[in-house]
Amino acid sequence: MKDKKGKLSLIETISLAAGFTIGSGIITQTGIGISMTGRSIFLAFPVSAILFLISFRPIFIMSALLPRTSAAYTYSKELIHEDAGRFYAYIYFLGRMTIAIFGISFAQYLSALIPELGGETAQKTIALTVLTLFFIVNLFGMKLAAKVQNIMCIILIAGIFVFVIFGIRQVEYTDYFSDGFFSGGAGGFYSAAALLYFAVGGAYIITDFAPKIQNSQKVMVKVIVGVTTAVCFMYMLMGLVASGAVPASEAAGRPLTVPADAVLTNKVLYGFFVIGTCLGALVTTLNSSFIWYSNSLIRPCEDGCFPKKWGKTNKAGVPYILMTIFYLFGAVPAVMGIDLTVLSKMSIGLTILGTCIPMAGILKLPEKYPRLWEDSKYAKRYPRWRLKIMVAVTYAILATQVYSLFAGNPLWSNVIILVYIGAVILGLAVRKYRSRTQ
Repeated sequence: MKDKKGKLSLIETISLAAGFTIGSGIITQTGIGISMTGRSIFLAFPVSAILFLISFRPIFIMSALLPRTSAAYTYSKELIHEDAGRFYAYIYFLGRMTIAIFGISFAQYLSALIPELGGETAQKTIALTVLTLFFIVNLFGMKLAAKVQNIMCIILIAGIFVFVIFGIRQVEYTDYFSDGFFSGGAGGFYSAAALLYFAVGGAYIITDFAPKIQNSQKVMVKVIVGVTTAVCFMYMLMGLVASGAVPASEAAGRPLTVPADAVLTNKVLYGFFVIGTCLGALVTTLNSSFIWYSNSLIRPCEDGCFPKKWGKTNKAGVPYILMTIFYLFGAVPAVMGIDLTVLSKMSIGLTILGTCIPMAGILKLPEKYPRLWEDSKYAKRYPRWRLKIMVAVTYAILATQVYSLFAGNPLWSNVIILVYIGAVILGLAVRKYRSRTQ
């Protein structure tokens, strides 16, 4: 229940964090993770969660003390430098190619129910159709989108429990740790943990809603840690079933329908899992992503990072130009048939790279807001030297995750990213030079 000021209560905050965390990440990334590390995928989940909670500590503290909408962008701009905010906005923008993952994965899972739809042309058509459908739904505003979201989330969680309950008994425990365990070595395991950031780290998104959360200074970090831990445990069980109910080689790089086919022999339960959990997770994330991605860039548009008209809204309050751009971000890779593993590594690597930028803002927080810092519980816990260590650890974790994801990708994908980043840096340098000479 909301308080008198209309802020989110603790229960609503927990629900929001859980909703952002439980979604398509587990559906799209588990099979890819198994291809990297085999049956040790179930250990990659807690490692990913721990690294996430450690490396994101700076932004958790900043959001608790300095609640801001579009938190990462605002901290980059307000606490570091205007150009840091712009750089974050541009990296975040390209990283939204994650939206393509949902359409492509949806087509793959649907073909598990209807094998006739497994052809290349059919897969592209389905991916484009589902992207178009939810693009149109979101053009009518958040109310309609929210109604769809609430119904699908309930079905999604029920399907996860069905998969785990029926599958946990069918795992081959006798040879689980000898057949396909740590198949990719230490490097493969760490790459899988980095990839799964997309699955376990969704709770950090509530930092963007900090101004609307009741008593955010006390509950923000606790909610993120609690939700991440609970969801991670559930994902560990899913990873155990997905990699143990069938040979790891059969599950590697494949949709969750492969282990589900072995686990859920009842056709009704199998259909419920595929439709309710797999397709449900994809459409709920796709549904929320259109609004989330678009609204998160309205302020950068107002600040001139992008053309201001991109942030223009329709009668339903929807930034339709931005939403159209992100629709194309999803449609083009789907039509081109880009490999899902490559696309996942590119988009998640860029997402992690973007989150590096605002983290250093915590070093400036005590200086720019001295009274706020001194009155907080963090002042005594984190003297200057400890803040520096925190930020150094954060960058070490995030940098190695980015490297591990990009290193295994084709050259062309990394060239695209490097050229884009180079163009952004050059553009910022030219802008700075012009402002000095005017």
